Amino acid sequence: MKKKEYPQRLGSITRAPTYLYYRGNIEIINQKQNIAVIGSRHISEKGMKIAYQIGYMLGERGINVVNGLALGCDTHVLHGVLAAGGNCVAVLPCGLEQIVPYSNCELAKRLLLNGGCLVSEYLPSTPAQAYQYVERDRLQSGISDGVLVIEALYNSGTMHTVRYAIKQGRRLACIASNLLSYPSGNQWIEGLSEAYVIQDKMDLDSFITDLYKQIIFKQMVITTE
Repeated sequence: MKKKEYPQRLGSITRAPTYLYYRGNIEIINQKQNIAVIGSRHISEKGMKIAYQIGYMLGERGINVVNGLALGCDTHVLHGVLAAGGNCVAVLPCGLEQIVPYSNCELAKRLLLNGGCLVSEYLPSTPAQAYQYVERDRLQSGISDGVLVIEALYNSGTMHTVRYAIKQGRRLACIASNLLSYPSGNQWIEGLSEAYVIQDKMDLDSFITDLYKQIIFKQMVITTE
């Protein structure tokens, strides 16, 4: 990977990987706004519908959607993004020559054909281990400007990414818990003073606008130093 291709946002996190391996168009990460849209593998029908809708709306707006290509929420989000012609970034917990889960191999191919990319900090042929899923979560938030949770229980793996986002100073948002069936994780996020709670399209646009202002501010600070 060339220096200009390395995701700039990773420079602000602890334990940033020295090297990243990728397939596809890695340059989109530095060229566009990135939002990690995540949630549990086991979600309700309401959550599935909302995940697809959020993915579609972000894809329409030209925002890169980041997640782990997992079953459940991640899968439905990515289908929505691709249906809108948008770009996706999938962070894998293993070497890039294997897709985890295997059932999402076709989705990964579509992601690449549509101008997205697959990213991993692991050498080729590295199998997926349980701890690597948690390690992967820090990169999902690390390469993103903000993190949006669709639906998650408080004890789900999704909350690892949420806690990394807080440590990394990323803005957090979640779908309003009253719209969901399994919302204990969302309820916890709602209790955070600076978290966005998304009830409708207008709330989503406000979150996106806030992230954009944050990016511009950081660019101004860098420019004036």
